[in-house]
Amino acid sequence: MRRLHIIPVRGKYLWFSGPCDYRVDMVLSIEHANRKDSDSDCDGEQSSKLDGESGAIVPVGNETLSIPSSPDSISRPLPEELEGLHEKYSATCRLFKFHELVSATSNFIPENMIGKGGSSQVYRGCLLDGKELAVKILKPSEDALKEFVLEIEIITALHHKNIISLFGFCFENNHLLLVYDFLSRGSLEENLHGNKKEPLAFGWSERYRVAIGVAEALDYLHNREAQPVIHRDVKSSNILLSDDFEPQLSDFGLAKWASATSSHITCTDVAGTFGYLAPEYFMYGKVNEKIDVYAYGSILLELLSGRKPICSDCPKGQESLVMWAKPILNSEKFATLLDPSLGSSYDHDQVERMVLAASLCIRRAPRARPQMSLVVKLLQGDAEVVKWARLQVNASEGLT
Repeated sequence: MRRLHIIPVRGKYLWFSGPCDYRVDMVLSIEHANRKDSDSDCDGEQSSKLDGESGAIVPVGNETLSIPSSPDSISRPLPEELEGLHEKYSATCRLFKFHELVSATSNFIPENMIGKGGSSQVYRGCLLDGKELAVKILKPSEDALKEFVLEIEIITALHHKNIISLFGFCFENNHLLLVYDFLSRGSLEENLHGNKKEPLAFGWSERYRVAIGVAEALDYLHNREAQPVIHRDVKSSNILLSDDFEPQLSDFGLAKWASATSSHITCTDVAGTFGYLAPEYFMYGKVNEKIDVYAYGSILLELLSGRKPICSDCPKGQESLVMWAKPILNSEKFATLLDPSLGSSYDHDQVERMVLAASLCIRRAPRARPQMSLVVKLLQGDAEVVKWARLQVNASEGLT
């Protein structure tokens, strides 16, 4: 028996595709017994907890990020995992000195923090030539080094217009940092729910562009000729937007190479964010590309409704976006699903296609969720796929 330790968060719920709800003021025990259906484990045994700010399940450990005032620390032997890292990726990534990033971020002052997760913090920075950066610092932990190397390996293997590119990295003494381009529009979460929310600027056409771009990114990840990738943390805060609202999927800190020999892998370190977690992953630790599909379905509901995936201010029984939306999707009264800020400025055919895609993606059974390649065709308006999707949504399994 292993446990997920979850800190109390007032008003938050854990939601499953069933009639029950659970307060997060508890310790959730999940039994991982006799897992013989997978030949791969994710990262070993580890406790997890709920991040009260983002609703993310994150590894338990030291959450205090300590940045020394001087980079001139005592030099330590280079860990085996880092040997040859620069030579291997020097053609695509820049190796930064720690003092360069300290200078670029003004010594990582709080005012420059633009993101915070369970295992990392992200700061805005600027180089001497004016180039703006997003600097991700991994917090010290037992697995930080392994996660650092894996994220570099995965992100440098990916080449897609809707996936963030790694600009550089830094490993110096105990400091592990990843450097990305800074995107001025911020995240999808900020544009839908936060301080960048501008209904007139982020209208229906922009939302639909984001939906297609993220779908294409996930289709690329899941169907690469080389080893496919499972992102494991698809959410609106990990979708960054360019000036023209072109989306880029980011933060591959939880990403895994898909198993080449099994239908899924089993993770003992369940990690992610409530509102996006597929039931089979949260309850049993089973991971394949269909957990990304489920999370993408929640993204579509966010784009349609403008609501957060978990809303503690909503009436009782409506805190979960997925649980709130399912009866509306079943009733086909789509107008009640749409963000009021959109008014009448939306394309009815595109709304139907996005609703169909969301309905299929959030199905409880993984096998009932579509491949992302079909979702892309559906959103692009492929007539045969639209017809297929209508039949699927009206099938006996429905949204259960």
